[in-house]
Amino acid sequence: MMKLLLSLWLLPSCAYSFQTLPTPSHTRQQQQQGCSIRSGTGMVQSLSSSTSDNENGCFKNSNNSKNNIHAASLIAGTCIALSVASAAAPPALAVSGGGLDYANIDISGQDFSKSSYKNKDFTQVIAKATDFSGSNLQGCRFFKAYLVKTDFTGADIRGASLEDTSMDEALLRDVNAAGAYFSSSILDVKDLENADFTDAQFPPKTLALLCDRPDMKGVNPTTGEDTRDSAMCP
Repeated sequence: MMKLLLSLWLLPSCAYSFQTLPTPSHTRQQQQQGCSIRSGTGMVQSLSSSTSDNENGCFKNSNNSKNNIHAASLIAGTCIALSVASAAAPPALAVSGGGLDYANIDISGQDFSKSSYKNKDFTQVIAKATDFSGSNLQGCRFFKAYLVKTDFTGADIRGASLEDTSMDEALLRDVNAAGAYFSSSILDVKDLENADFTDAQFPPKTLALLCDRPDMKGVNPTTGEDTRDSAMCP
């Protein structure tokens, strides 16, 4: 995507640069006007009186033409070099801490387990059956993400945003979801046992239904928090 955007950005810039240069026909017209001997009705300008001025005009226009050709060559070479460089550049690799590394892309079925993606942006990501088990996903943004059958087992999703997501059959067993944000889609997950929901945010009606689930039980192996108590279930 970045390669395409760079190429699209370069094309109009290069096209505009070429448009600002005088064309060969325009240059020739200037040379002819500079070198011609003008005549009027009943009057002819002498060749001897205009020779010096015309030669200077021809010389200047000739130099301008060469300079324009040289400038056009430099612009063309630069544009080609930048285009090739952008096409050959390797994709940027994800690093810890912020960024749009995973927003709006398809990472379905990939292994993201036991790694750190703290504060990464997964907005509208397609992550069907992706493995995030045991990973640090603190502060990650999964807004409107497609998380069907996604495995978050044992993951640290503290403060993460999982609002307006699709979470059918997702696994949240043993997760530390303290301070995380959920929408009603959490009711579609497959397993919630041993999850820590301390200070997590749910829609009011969703929390009541969540507490009625048979797998809303257990103790989180990392924090030692009781699952029902952490969600303030009655």
